[in-house]
Amino acid sequence: MTAVTLKNIAKTFAGSIRALLPSDLAIEDGEIVSLLGPSGCGKTTLLRIIAGLERSDPGGEVRFGDDDVTDLSVEKCKVGMVFQYYALFPNMSVCGNIGYGLKMQGLTKFEREARVDEVIALCRLEEHTGKAVNALSGDQR
Repeated sequence: MTAVTLKNIAKTFAGSIRALLPSDLAIEDGEIVSLLGPSGCGKTTLLRIIAGLERSDPGGEVRFGDDDVTDLSVEKCKVGMVFQYYALFPNMSVCGNIGYGLKMQGLTKFEREARVDEVIALCRLEEHTGKAVNALSGDQR
């Protein structure tokens, strides 16, 4: 099953600045994809469009499975992104930062804890769960 499908995704900013040429991409369920390229080639713009933080130029289409999410707001897309310059809450622990978005989505404490535990294990951060984020290395953040 195709998890994410992009068709004719392009982005032109004010002043006719072309940030992303028309692009197509299909990401299969369970597939891991890396976007590689030089600075300014459109990697972040493409990710921002997938997450609903930017809109594609007219004619572009973003689909999650069978659902057209092209015009959904960022809140309704439910896509997480780790920015190059991370925005972590310094007053929260590692677990608090991981679980914050889940709390905002209304998940129960039990559901949040289960998902946070999954991410902690996946990222091999078990020994850092109660630490403040400023106690982590850049890679751990």
